Amino acid sequence: MGQLARYLQDQFMARTPRGWSCEVETRVLDTRFERLLGYAPQADVLLASNDGLHRLWIEFEVSRADPVANHAKFATAHLFQPQRPTDTFVSMMSSHVARGRRNLAANTVLLMRRIGMKAFQTVLLPSVAPDEIKRLNSGDDQSASLRSLDVDAEIDRALSIARPCFDSPQNQIHFVGEPLDVACNIATWNREMETEDGRSLWGRRRVRYFAFDPSSGEFGPSKFCAFLNARHGTILDAEKLALPMTMELYVSLDESEPRFDGNRAQRHLTRKLGMVAVNLDETSADESLMVAEERRLSVLFNYWLARHKDAIQVDSKGPVILRPPVWYQ
Repeated sequence: MGQLARYLQDQFMARTPRGWSCEVETRVLDTRFERLLGYAPQADVLLASNDGLHRLWIEFEVSRADPVANHAKFATAHLFQPQRPTDTFVSMMSSHVARGRRNLAANTVLLMRRIGMKAFQTVLLPSVAPDEIKRLNSGDDQSASLRSLDVDAEIDRALSIARPCFDSPQNQIHFVGEPLDVACNIATWNREMETEDGRSLWGRRRVRYFAFDPSSGEFGPSKFCAFLNARHGTILDAEKLALPMTMELYVSLDESEPRFDGNRAQRHLTRKLGMVAVNLDETSADESLMVAEERRLSVLFNYWLARHKDAIQVDSKGPVILRPPVWYQ
């Protein structure tokens, strides 16, 4: 374990929220199963609520080493010693983990849900660049830099990802935890808008905040992109991506659930996931004043918007694009 993970363990212990307890290097399996399997998964941090209703088994994935290994250990442990109803697995993954590897781990979380586990993945220190993560994790003394980290924000992120925004017998709605979740929601919105049913359900809506996926060049309303239904996990269908959100679910929540809120959505995407807000104020017509990124986003957005002009009315304040952190692109 590197220096950064050890520091985070110490700080989670020192800054444990009121009403919670904290342990480190906590074993998942009974000794008899460890002997049988020959491996012993441990959580970097175990946060447990004092009322006994919640336990968060938190793993810090700091380096570029294969991050999916811990997911596999917890998932296979569940086959022998099932996760308790009070337990939730939370992987927190730094920017130093390459995009493909973190996405593989994020999709493994969907498999974990598919076998009946409560499991989530989210970002760790999203504002810290990969090279800085590597430096902080080195064996050299980085005490001053480590002390500057906002560990309280990391604890809050873990709790907010694991805690449902709202619950019902059919759905368990959480905030998305990973840029991949956002990208899948963008893909779903655009795909459903190609169908008559999708266009009928959506109708025409006013939107100001739009999430952007650089890998596809597509956009989607940020409120559609900021939530997922953890009750059902993923859909195993060769013609569909994993669906954190669907048009039918979106419309049903929009009509019945006041906590399904657009302002909460964009605040979560920027403050918790580290997405960057780029204001494409339509009143700024002088493109010479726009930086290269804004100009590129403006061209792509206007092209996308022209395809959906019957479905999207841009807010009078002008569009704001939420793009993923540079380290994810």
